[in-house]
Amino acid sequence: MGKIRRSPWTRSRTIDLSGKAILALWNGVDPAVRHEYDAWHSREHVPERISVPGMIGARRYRRVDGPLPEYLTLYDLRDTGVLESAPYRRLLDNPTDWSASMRPHFRGFMRLCGRLIASHGGGLGGAVAALMVDDAVDLEDRQLHAALARLLTRPPFIAVHVIQRDAGVPDVPFRIGGEAPNFPRDGAILIESYGEDALFEAMAGLLAALSDAGVPAPEKTLTVYRLAHALSSDTLDRMVMLHRSDFLQSGEQ
Repeated sequence: MGKIRRSPWTRSRTIDLSGKAILALWNGVDPAVRHEYDAWHSREHVPERISVPGMIGARRYRRVDGPLPEYLTLYDLRDTGVLESAPYRRLLDNPTDWSASMRPHFRGFMRLCGRLIASHGGGLGGAVAALMVDDAVDLEDRQLHAALARLLTRPPFIAVHVIQRDAGVPDVPFRIGGEAPNFPRDGAILIESYGEDALFEAMAGLLAALSDAGVPAPEKTLTVYRLAHALSSDTLDRMVMLHRSDFLQSGEQ
């Protein structure tokens, strides 16, 4: 199949996925530390990560319904080479005290780094339907992309993103959250909506459209997430960082 072309319009670094690659992370967390996890992720971890050159921004979602893990984090990358850069590797190898204390509380961690083959539509939705696919789905197929683009003629859907795994990107050099769940990880399709209620109302049509597009049994992994936090590297200088001592002193745990 021929290479899929990106939409020609200019994208905003603040709200759209504008890089050539995506790092998608799924995980659960021990319920006893959920408030701390949210604070750590928003106020230390993500700002630290997107300070790396080539990291454009990040979004964190929390599951509303579906089989995939509770949290989904998307990092917008200039390209997959960012994950092999010295600044990024230093963060992996030298976690902060707060990061080191949070890792044992992860559950069911999964990592998918890949090329952002195409984005159809634009904007940042309040909810996303995420599904994972195996190599039986040709993510470069023009008919697949035509079917996904047609979803945007239906009111609740505002953007669709297709990610294909880059097998050349090494995994993290440590285990988080025990064994990874048994889901396919050759690629992912993300369908953004302006809210989960509208997404659920359109679910039957969405599943039928995905099946017609050549995605077998999309309901096996399709999970609806609500947007919890988004941060762009363009606004990082205005971010108020926290450390674990700040969180513990706040009494919110």
